[in-house]
Amino acid sequence: MCVLSQKSRRIFHSGPTGKGRGGIVRTVAAGLIGAVGGAALMLIALPAELFGRVPVLSGTLTADAPQIAVVDGDTLRVRDTVLRLKGVSAPRRGQICQRDDGTGYDCGAAATEALAGFVRGHLIACELNGRDVAGHPLAMCESGGRDVNRAMVAGGWARAQVDAPAFGDDEAGARARQVGLWQSRSAKAS
Repeated sequence: MCVLSQKSRRIFHSGPTGKGRGGIVRTVAAGLIGAVGGAALMLIALPAELFGRVPVLSGTLTADAPQIAVVDGDTLRVRDTVLRLKGVSAPRRGQICQRDDGTGYDCGAAATEALAGFVRGHLIACELNGRDVAGHPLAMCESGGRDVNRAMVAGGWARAQVDAPAFGDDEAGARARQVGLWQSRSAKAS
């Protein structure tokens, strides 16, 4: 009788390095590093037009009163578009300002209410012109025959931004009359 010897056969070999699993791990790691590096190189080398750009915003956006929502003192939602009033900076809701008599009030909520008063019940037309740093469209808006951006600054409920020198006189007038934000000590000091 003939006995065949059963020699165990290895199905997996350690590879050319002869170091077992360590060689596989290094090979996989090198492959991943190469893939990530190649992807990064493609993103840098390929033209940006391939991925698209946010289009420059221009044109006019109009809406009836039911399609307008006031987000805060310098932000509106007109239909489905959230936009910022160009050249205007109003305090955020929850910001507390001090009146001359020492009492505090939520000047952000007051600015929001002022903006709501300017647009309430009126058709709005906003001329879109660019985007802010967060990507929101910037707009100059009219509602009820009134320039809303200018009305917010002239009423003292928003500051004129540096890029809107046309509103500087409006802000100075509001400060002189001590209206809106300028009735408070904290706004006057800043």
